[in-house]
Amino acid sequence: MTLTRIDRWSDNAILLGYLLASGVLIMLIGRAERERARSPRLRRRLDLMTTGVHFFLGGLLSSYVVFYFKSAAVGRSLIFVGLLLGLMLVNEFFSHRLRDLRVLATLYGFCGSAFFTFFLPIVLRRMSATLFVLSGILGVVLTSALLGAIYGCRRELLRALIFPAIVFGGLLLSYFGELIPPVPLALKEGGIYRSVRRVGARYEVVYREPPRWLFWRRDEREFAYRPGDAVYCFAAIFAPTAFTEQIWHYWQRRDENGAWITTDRIAYTVVGGRDGGYRGYTFKRKIAPGRWRVEVRTAEGRLLGRIPFVVIPAPRELGRLRIEYRE
Repeated sequence: MTLTRIDRWSDNAILLGYLLASGVLIMLIGRAERERARSPRLRRRLDLMTTGVHFFLGGLLSSYVVFYFKSAAVGRSLIFVGLLLGLMLVNEFFSHRLRDLRVLATLYGFCGSAFFTFFLPIVLRRMSATLFVLSGILGVVLTSALLGAIYGCRRELLRALIFPAIVFGGLLLSYFGELIPPVPLALKEGGIYRSVRRVGARYEVVYREPPRWLFWRRDEREFAYRPGDAVYCFAAIFAPTAFTEQIWHYWQRRDENGAWITTDRIAYTVVGGRDGGYRGYTFKRKIAPGRWRVEVRTAEGRLLGRIPFVVIPAPRELGRLRIEYRE
């Protein structure tokens, strides 16, 4: 499946179609398993339907890997991306072992919750813990409706819902443990500069030219500080069209015990819709030498990314400055 943007309605319509199609097939598989004597036609087509389920679930999982990876900051949120990647590979290469109805229903509930986690914020144009919980509930409701169409006995239905309920609980713990990336937002670019200013539709950034062996570096991660200098943190954050979110820059210094101490919290508002991300910056003066970083977070504290840098006393000759423009 070719994906463009997480907020593109055509892409989300395809993903929703995959989710519904896999649900219908799982329901048919369940009925065929329970009524195999009375449904010989469904029984003969059982292998074909199971293949179809894994095709649609594989399409969903591969899409989620892309979307969640783009929003993942280095650290714990990559664990969830690794889980998605692992499920995708298991679904692809070990599908012949994933034929148990309860396993399929549990995987379906997970895919449903993962879809609504980014789809609801896109539709409602905001993010919150309440929306995440609602996304998980929708996944459980879909799974309950699916299993309810298969099992006539309430006791069997409740037994089949144990694993989807455990998955829902695991997702809640992962969310509040900051293991789940803050989709649909994503940090597209971040850097440390001597100066940032808007020039027309572009942003002019100034930084000390790095050594030749750091040819890929396009900002000043080793900041040569002189009294009176300001350190600028520039960030470009992707957000869906018409999406508005307050973004915070946490300026943090590492103390002698290795702990990160927040010295400043500065906010600005991003407006979504731009492919390259909404561009904004904050700055700090009177900064002490040592290890620093800027954490880019949402209003609820969801981590979008970290921009580390080191402040050193400036040498007598500052060196050549480079001026670039960010589109």
